[in-house]
Amino acid sequence: MRTPAGHAGAPPIVRLAAGLAAVGAVCFAAGLVIAYFIADHSSSDSSPSSLMAIGLGSAGILLLLLSALLFTGHGLGLLWRYLRRPPRGG
Repeated sequence: MRTPAGHAGAPPIVRLAAGLAAVGAVCFAAGLVIAYFIADHSSSDSSPSSLMAIGLGSAGILLLLLSALLFTGHGLGLLWRYLRRPPRGG
């Protein structure tokens, strides 16, 4: 007996976007934690802890934006295929 032609699970682009979003959220949260607990008590804005908090927060935001871009592109691709599909029964 043959199996259905459909693939199980999410497409690779969706899995990549979800992974990037998760890593971005972790980086952003780690930057906030470092900024609140460590970098807030330092006297200089160019201290290593402040720079680490800024770097992690920036990397987190960039990863979240990239994942949003990938999700949007995938959704627009699905919409384009849906709109270009010929009508049924006609």
